[in-house]
Amino acid sequence: MLEKLIRLGYPKKFAERYEELWGERALTILRAMERPLPRCFRVNTLRGTVQRVTKMLNRKGFQFRRVPWSRFGFCLTREPFSIASTPEHLGGFVYLQEASSMYPPEALEPVRGETVADMAAAPGGKTSHLAQLMENEGIIYAFDVRAERLREASLNLSRLGVTNTILVQGSAERLPELGVTFDRILLDAPCTGSGTIHKNPERKTSRSMEDVRFCQGLQMRLIKAALESLRPGGVLVYSTCSLEPEENEFVIQWVLDNFDVELLPLRYGEPALTEPFGVELSGEIEKARRFYPDRHGTSGFFVAKMRLRG
Repeated sequence: MLEKLIRLGYPKKFAERYEELWGERALTILRAMERPLPRCFRVNTLRGTVQRVTKMLNRKGFQFRRVPWSRFGFCLTREPFSIASTPEHLGGFVYLQEASSMYPPEALEPVRGETVADMAAAPGGKTSHLAQLMENEGIIYAFDVRAERLREASLNLSRLGVTNTILVQGSAERLPELGVTFDRILLDAPCTGSGTIHKNPERKTSRSMEDVRFCQGLQMRLIKAALESLRPGGVLVYSTCSLEPEENEFVIQWVLDNFDVELLPLRYGEPALTEPFGVELSGEIEKARRFYPDRHGTSGFFVAKMRLRG
């Protein structure tokens, strides 16, 4: 089976890792990763109701199925012409968004009037989702390091009618310097992106274990900044589009070992790994969730939800 994984274009090191993680299923997962994902969208209720917007699209010949974990998410089953060229998209009634990326904002469950941070916000999809869940009330601090990415986020948020967000250029590692205490924080962390081969096939060979370790260190620093900025009882949702346990389960184990948090259960996805590469982790980590292309029709994705005790 290892040779089959290598024939898919993966370096031997990563092929061996994936075979060890998933056994025979590794080939099924990685073959599914080769297939394009369905085009999905989120109805933006800051512009119109789900019923109204879906009817508008149905009249144009679009057909779609619901995303199970989002009240506003749909994946196209018939697209007579590009949905990106419709007035509904151009007018901000819909936002094109991969299905798995709709889960972190829904898992965070922000409500009206709260103070929320999005620590890696551009291009604004998850930020706008948070604003929608908050009904544009309260405040969102949305961070990104690169100015050009924030400009893109600003255009998207404007098109979508988001008015409760402050865009901040800079690393969210400096979040505690704001002196703001947050009710909820979303960290869709920078990662190696190994769950996105369907759209980034070059990541099969462009990543190394050094990249994995670099991302892990950054992810830990960002989580530390988040937990230092949360109010007692506040909630952090951590997510990546990486398959690597070092960026997912091992990071969460480090959090459990170093901070007074409790993991909260999530409904959708498969339980996270508790013995990756034979390393025994806390059984609590099963509460985090993984999404796979073979079973969920999504990118490879990881989501964990935790509450700061106190």
